[in-house]
Amino acid sequence: MANKVLMGFSDLYIGTYTVGEGGTVTMGTPYHQAGAVGFSPSESSDRNDFYADNVAYYSSFGNAPIEGDLTVAMFDDAFKTQFLGYVATADGGLAQVKNPVKPSVYMAFSVLGDQEERRVIFYNGTLGEITREYGTIEDTREPQTESIPTSFAGDNGTGIKMVTYKPGDAGYATLFTNPPAPAL
Repeated sequence: MANKVLMGFSDLYIGTYTVGEGGTVTMGTPYHQAGAVGFSPSESSDRNDFYADNVAYYSSFGNAPIEGDLTVAMFDDAFKTQFLGYVATADGGLAQVKNPVKPSVYMAFSVLGDQEERRVIFYNGTLGEITREYGTIEDTREPQTESIPTSFAGDNGTGIKMVTYKPGDAGYATLFTNPPAPAL
């Protein structure tokens, strides 16, 4: 039976996405980031109008990257060094540096449904800077979260931006251990 609704967000994995000579894609080892809270992907289309003879002679929609904020309880230090360019300091601290070199990434996760869980992977992404809020404890202890803007342009060779897997699909079982490079 198919899902009627989707809910929940868990099992967040991120890895490097490297395009070599000839367009060969190498998927880095998946890194599990604990504390997945939410992801808000959206895709916008830009309208392109061409005018001739004083009218809109031709119109088309461009395909923009999938963008959204990724929210977790807290990004851990290993995530920051591996994907955001943070570096260790001589006195044991972890430093955010100006203009860090960040790798392109893929991102995979689970989404629960009313009938079955789905797994999703996004290709060829970039990660922005962490946004957080520090606040005092008031009447109750309310956990703070951290978020990061993301943008997934998709694979240039195949055009694939994302893939969704259902249980039973060949890529479902190995998505978090051996994610597939984009292929049609």
